[in-house]
Amino acid sequence: MRDTAGQIAYLEWSTSQQSSSINTPAKRSTSSTPNEAKLESEQVISDTLTPSAPNPAALPLTFHPRGLSVLVVGSNRLATTRATTFIEAGAKVTITSSNPAQDLVSELRHLVDSDRLTYKQIAARSTQDWSSLIADLEVSIVCVTDTLVGSSSRRSRSSAKTLYEICSSLRIPINIADQPLYSTYTFPSVHRFIGQNGEPSNLQVAVTTNGQGCRLAGRIKREIVSRLPSNVGAAVDNVGKLRAKAKATKVSEEDNHAYDIPLNSPVDQLHTPSLSRVGSTDKLFAQQQEELSEEEQQLRRMRWVHQMSEYYSFEHLARLKEEDLDQALETWSLSSSPTSDEVTLRHHEHGGPRKGKILLIGSGPGHPGLLTVAAHHALKTATLILSDKLVPSEILALIPQSTKLHIAKKFPGNAEGAQNEMMELALAGAQQGEIVVRLKQGDPFVYGRGGEEVLYFRENGFESTVIPGISSALAAPLMMGIPVTQRGVAESLVVCTGVGRQGKSVKLPGYIKSRSLIMLMGVARINQIIQTLTLSSVEGRDGLEYPEYLPIGIIERASSPDQRIIMSTLGKIEESLKKLDERPPGMIIVGWSVLCLEGKGKVDILDSANSDPESEKQIVDNWLDGKEYKVREGLQEGWREMLDSI
Repeated sequence: MRDTAGQIAYLEWSTSQQSSSINTPAKRSTSSTPNEAKLESEQVISDTLTPSAPNPAALPLTFHPRGLSVLVVGSNRLATTRATTFIEAGAKVTITSSNPAQDLVSELRHLVDSDRLTYKQIAARSTQDWSSLIADLEVSIVCVTDTLVGSSSRRSRSSAKTLYEICSSLRIPINIADQPLYSTYTFPSVHRFIGQNGEPSNLQVAVTTNGQGCRLAGRIKREIVSRLPSNVGAAVDNVGKLRAKAKATKVSEEDNHAYDIPLNSPVDQLHTPSLSRVGSTDKLFAQQQEELSEEEQQLRRMRWVHQMSEYYSFEHLARLKEEDLDQALETWSLSSSPTSDEVTLRHHEHGGPRKGKILLIGSGPGHPGLLTVAAHHALKTATLILSDKLVPSEILALIPQSTKLHIAKKFPGNAEGAQNEMMELALAGAQQGEIVVRLKQGDPFVYGRGGEEVLYFRENGFESTVIPGISSALAAPLMMGIPVTQRGVAESLVVCTGVGRQGKSVKLPGYIKSRSLIMLMGVARINQIIQTLTLSSVEGRDGLEYPEYLPIGIIERASSPDQRIIMSTLGKIEESLKKLDERPPGMIIVGWSVLCLEGKGKVDILDSANSDPESEKQIVDNWLDGKEYKVREGLQEGWREMLDSI
């Protein structure tokens, strides 16, 4: 990557030091303007915020200056860097300074000679001079580089301020090197990843310190880049192609709002009969398919692209070929079944037929360090792995490259279709003698539909081996410091789902103060769930209503480095979630255990002194400290060190 401003400044300063005596002042350029020739005491100095002044956050934007006129002031190496950045972004660049063209640095002269930018030698001194130049060039953006610390001839503070005031009055964005308070935008430290065929991808990573540490920003950027796979740029490009294919058909205006719907929001399920419901009359209607309009299909495809972006590994996305992109967006037909080609595998070719095996494995809450030894062994020895969509890429990375991996195409509304496909693939593989692993998130028997698969495989002659996993119902709260049971707070717990079969509602348990309520797969239906829990008269609850001030936690991506919990009350959680981005998958925990280990702890909730509503409300108010919600994210240091070492 290009040098940052700080690096260039240091290089120019060190070069000038080597060519000049320490005791001899550096000579100024004879072509310097009066503004540039002022005393050192008048040189541009670094402005700093006073301790009492607020330090507002910058607004990170991705800006496209295609066809816009950009003025770069200065003729040093930083000017070359800035000009090149603008040129690559499609801008029309003009560089100006008081130096003649032959005195420009070689890189800048090359850009001028190749007609990639225009150079103007001027000696603008007054406000009128600069205003006329900006007007003549129809400038949209200004970048000043000759105020760089360490430059042999630096623009004075008063001249820099003049430029800032002119641009501000004309509503023109301006950046002045080493002057964050005289800059309405700054340059981050940027890395652009390589995509397919060695071409630059659409993925860029930018780090900014808001002008407070350019060299440190470069170091942070390198750390980020080094932790991402080299083919992540190709993954982004493939997702872009998927989006273009999914949006190829025009959608009516009234349906445009659908793209703003959160990616994990519920959608109507396709009426696909389940293969695992032994004896079900639904099988009699297996050939009946729901007809969807083209607009409905497009919206489903877009939601599917969103979910692929969230759940598929970078490596898997990067390897997609053109035919894979088309296949990924197909609506799965009930009549489709795996062909012999789809289950032809590369492993363990034997002379005669042999009977395979099927293992149902729970991958735990997400982190590879929480995978059981038995599950890890099965992943290493399997010949065909059929993974649910929610299994994290860190778990999939443990699978040998030689093992065939298939990820469920569980796009919105196609839960049954995806489930049927995976069971058919598993059965076909086992019949060909493969060691088949059905890889599931959490535990196979905790809302993992493991029981259905056991019965289906048994009906077809295979007895499955089920390997348990650590369920997120217990592990996710623990990772966030929440005990699902705690003496004096929670004497029991109930685990339930937030959505039933075919997307239908389920009956939720009523309120018991001494009980923790854990809900899996319910975040997308938070509005419906809150109403069911808190309304005084509702059919979807079996028992007393829950008080609106009761604590609730939404735990996302538990055990992952970016795990997060949003804590609030039943009455405020829905509005709180609207203010934050999504990080699926998530789960819900409701009850007093959510707050009991915060700070010094509160483990006397069940005492008689805290039995009335006013006392309970006060406990919650103290916990939230007057806020609507609290957020805690990331792994605790001890967990992070332990899991990173595994």
